Amino acid sequence: MRALLDCCCGVDVHRDTLQACIIKGLSDDPEKIHAEFKTLPADLERFVQWLQVHQCDYIAMESTGVYWRPVYEAIEETHPNYQCLMVVNAHHMRNLPGRKSDIKDAEWIATLLRHGLLEASFVPDKTIRVLREYSRLYRSFTFEKTSYLNRLEKFLQTHGFKLSTMLSNIFGVSGRKLLYKLSEKGHLSPTDIREAVNKRVKKSNEEIHEAINGKLTVCERRLLQTLLTKIDQIQIEIEDILLLMQEVALPYQKPLEQLDSIPGVDTLSAITILAEISHVPHHHFPSSAKLCSWAGLSPRNDESAGKVKSRKILHGNPYIKSILCQVAWASVRVRKSSFAIWFWSHQGKLGRKKAIIAVARKILTVIYTLLKSGEFYDSNIAVKAQSLPPLTNSLL
Repeated sequence: MRALLDCCCGVDVHRDTLQACIIKGLSDDPEKIHAEFKTLPADLERFVQWLQVHQCDYIAMESTGVYWRPVYEAIEETHPNYQCLMVVNAHHMRNLPGRKSDIKDAEWIATLLRHGLLEASFVPDKTIRVLREYSRLYRSFTFEKTSYLNRLEKFLQTHGFKLSTMLSNIFGVSGRKLLYKLSEKGHLSPTDIREAVNKRVKKSNEEIHEAINGKLTVCERRLLQTLLTKIDQIQIEIEDILLLMQEVALPYQKPLEQLDSIPGVDTLSAITILAEISHVPHHHFPSSAKLCSWAGLSPRNDESAGKVKSRKILHGNPYIKSILCQVAWASVRVRKSSFAIWFWSHQGKLGRKKAIIAVARKILTVIYTLLKSGEFYDSNIAVKAQSLPPLTNSLL
């Protein structure tokens, strides 16, 4: 196979060290230069200088966890003349049997890059990468808060307090007042309930008193106070992260407004989506179908001898898939929207889960179209985006 690049470098990145191999020349017996560097900041500077000394402007590295990030950013910041810098999926470039070593890995990456056989993974610009870190941390803290709320509900049920039977949200305004008084006194009187419960609560004060008419010991009250304090602390952290996300997303006001114009998408979900696909997805994905496949919203193509083995959706990016499914459920509840009309006319045949995946894919297609064209949402764009291949019952 004919070589395409005269000088290229393959990098195998680990936690503490990286192995690099530069291949020079277009002949069948090119020059190979191997080197090992530590991943400390000073050593990464020497690695970039080593690349510049050998005039190597084409670099590919294996995506090992998050260890590639400092190496990628060091090259991005201190090697401005690079022509190609790609992160590749290790699954797509497995080494030959019997040749497994770190040095051989780096050489193999360089060989594949030299012949143009590598496909770059999607790596957005640095601001989007920072925004992505915030959005994923926000998601993690939200899950943590939910976990502690579930633990709080378990604690109440264990000690005979049926507060969730009376209130739809045990940590709402009324629920919080009741829980704090319970943690202070160990029991609740009718007067305490009357002072804490909002007038909008449908259940009467007598019914609420019967449901939570119990007592807590001193140790149990301390445990309840710990849970309440932890939930409040996480809520403060969530609000702080949200403010930071909005601050980082300031340069992307127009893309956020474009996404916000779609039914079911609010400011938070718009920031989360933007953090995952960037504000210019058309620069990284040639079509909306490629973007949907990367997000894991397309059915797999698994066919042999004319027989379809599976049409389950791909794994894809779990973060973008999760937020798009939430957005899809919100959009189908918007009256007379094109997404709602399509969902309620197809969910009987496909099933609710398959239909909502299809709606999520349609929304992502609309997002791709809006960000590429610079327009805002309207029904005509939605109808055009819904012109997808026929769906089958094996979508999932």
